[in-house]
Amino acid sequence: MKRLVIVAALGALCVFATAAVAGDYHNGTTLICSDCHVMHGSQSHALTSGGFFVPLGVNGPYGDLLRNDVNDLCLTCHDNSSFAPDVFGNNGGVARVRNAGALNADPAKRANDNGFDVIDGHTLWSTATAPGGTFTNADGLECTNCHSQHGQNVAQYRNLATSPGGSAGKTVTYAAGTNDLTKDVFEAVPNGYAESQVNYNEPNTSGSAYGAWCSGCHTYYHGSGGSINMGGASGGDLAQGSTSWLRHPTADVNVGWAPTRTYYSSLSQYNGHTNRVKVMDSQGLWNGTAADNTITPSCFSCHKSHGNKNGFGLIFMSGTGTVTEEGDNGTRQNDLCKQCHTQGA
Repeated sequence: MKRLVIVAALGALCVFATAAVAGDYHNGTTLICSDCHVMHGSQSHALTSGGFFVPLGVNGPYGDLLRNDVNDLCLTCHDNSSFAPDVFGNNGGVARVRNAGALNADPAKRANDNGFDVIDGHTLWSTATAPGGTFTNADGLECTNCHSQHGQNVAQYRNLATSPGGSAGKTVTYAAGTNDLTKDVFEAVPNGYAESQVNYNEPNTSGSAYGAWCSGCHTYYHGSGGSINMGGASGGDLAQGSTSWLRHPTADVNVGWAPTRTYYSSLSQYNGHTNRVKVMDSQGLWNGTAADNTITPSCFSCHKSHGNKNGFGLIFMSGTGTVTEEGDNGTRQNDLCKQCHTQGA
């Protein structure tokens, strides 16, 4: 009898846990405990209590009662499926330009799709140190290094972890359906995953919550304008004429901020493109107008957060043609730079 009571209690815990709203996904009846966990490390049937059946990995049992290795488990639903975002390699799911692009993998662990390589963005199972930081995972990069699989923080966009790279307190808030300028991200369509459905607000005009989140692993690529290592000591007051740019800013500096100076960003250059890279805007305008000098670039302006078929997940956006996950008609990094800058042929 005691054992039956314990099992019943565990079942109730799973039901109550999944009833809570959790970011965009992994919530309610759309995901249940047994989709990812198996109690005894053995299952000889495909019967489930209502969820999607995830087969057991061949090298089990796995830690935390998981049904498979973390990455393989996540990719069971998130590769070549239509019911969950396809986040790996070529899009075999719903036809759309994915806002985050796509991950690649260490070829020793999983074959990459044609066109993707380990230099093209975040590489699953990679044991390399994060560029510009110190974070590394001895087991290799895992989905759960960036995302909270249970989504406990309901305010956090895309179930992002609050401690990327071990740096705690990283929050990226979001609004869905109706915009809220106090939130960092706006999904025009709730659960929107297409590039056209996601835009970025700027609640703090001196910072970027998204950039700060990325800095949890890529520490020295981030910060406000003019800082020496984008997180360290100030490199000078730009308003007083300093030109000591040592890192591209990810916050604090607006496109066209110095219209009378040569070789700075140009608002008219940015506005002149039909296709524009993503920017933050404290007014929620995003697309840019002649009167708008509030648009601010951040990490996502230049990179796909998962990656794409370009080196480092860069977005080669020339401004014309059909928008793709790699950019548009653009073919090189110069096309990206000239979204905002005028110099160069």
